[in-house]
Amino acid sequence: MLHGLKRFFRDTRGNVIMIIGLALPVVFLAIGGAVDFSRVMQLKKELQDAADVASVGSVAVNSYAYKANTKGHSSFKTGENQALAIFNSNVKKHNDLNNIKVKAKIKKQSTNLVSEIGVTADYRPYLLGLMGMNTMPITIKSTSSSTFPPYIDFYLLLDNSPSMGVGATTKDIDTMVANTSDKCAFACHQMDKAGNDYYALAKKLKVTTRIDVVRQATQNLMTTAKNTQTLTDQYRMAIYHFGMAADQIDSKNPAPYEVSALTTNLSTSASNAAKIDLMTIPYQNYNSDRQTNFPSYLLGMNKVIPSSGDGSSSSKPQQVLFFVSDGANDGYDCAYSNGASCRRISPLDTPQCKAMKARGVKIAVLYTTYLPLPTNAFYNSHLAKYVSPTSQLAAKMQECATEGLYFEVGPNEGISEAMNALFAKVISTVRISS
Repeated sequence: MLHGLKRFFRDTRGNVIMIIGLALPVVFLAIGGAVDFSRVMQLKKELQDAADVASVGSVAVNSYAYKANTKGHSSFKTGENQALAIFNSNVKKHNDLNNIKVKAKIKKQSTNLVSEIGVTADYRPYLLGLMGMNTMPITIKSTSSSTFPPYIDFYLLLDNSPSMGVGATTKDIDTMVANTSDKCAFACHQMDKAGNDYYALAKKLKVTTRIDVVRQATQNLMTTAKNTQTLTDQYRMAIYHFGMAADQIDSKNPAPYEVSALTTNLSTSASNAAKIDLMTIPYQNYNSDRQTNFPSYLLGMNKVIPSSGDGSSSSKPQQVLFFVSDGANDGYDCAYSNGASCRRISPLDTPQCKAMKARGVKIAVLYTTYLPLPTNAFYNSHLAKYVSPTSQLAAKMQECATEGLYFEVGPNEGISEAMNALFAKVISTVRISS
């Protein structure tokens, strides 16, 4: 008897069947789980694709929400309904997919329009259902955003000081040198004697000066801005320069002269830009020629330009200073005299640039390359060291600019094209940074 029991417990031939019997449910569960999991992934991808199409489509340029925003509306219910319609049109019906629920939310964040789509559904498993698992939940989220064009206020500060009377091209400079007794490349607008008014001479000789090109480029810029805006009254423009006449501005602390007030009427701005001209001087060496006081003019612009908004509405515009100059400072400064008593001839100082940028104001700088003028005594005495071999004038102008918003245009190059290119960079940077 005892011997028979020992034989029974030592016999393992039936264990295989027992093990298989115990393992079959586990194997079945694993196979069933793999099949159902693969099906869940397939359905989840289908729902995700539909949600992505809905979130993108509901804030696209021609969507209801986008159009509502351009009209100043703050409710996007119609856009949310459009998102639901887009989702439903891209989802197929499946017997194993039930209780599909979709929520759409569209909101405005700064200059972005954001669409959030949330989807929940229940999957009815096949093989796992036989094991007692009746449902498997599925959750989907999709978020898309579109950047709509920002509102921007542009303040143009244009250098119209006597140095902008230099010829616009090398040919223009050579013409002036050849036709002046003192070999002067500057078409200074001197008013005391007609014979010394080199600006009048330049016009007689059909010489194009830098200020002539800047005037036309500014008018062209107004047209570009008008044709570029996609929102009603999206851009406002104001135009300033250094003054009409040297003897009518503060000799120590000149303020920017308003050529055209801030306005959404860009046609009016273009018309006013036609008045831009070279500053007149009453006689040679008036006020020791201190007509380019950058610190004072930039301080004035810092007072004129308000702190920047995010550009999300006409009441919160981005603020941009558009500064065009050859970078040569010549102003009243008793702390630093190198041309005469209390006269400073130097590259631009940048504290006021930094102060404006600290308030969110973007500064776009178009540097009109200061050309070497070897026949001009003033240039040789005071500016040559800042121009060659490395231009300190250019370096300081670039330091003033917001990163990425600096452009240099040299002789024989198109200032108008450069201004339009810089304008395009400005509106692109605002969109990216918003």
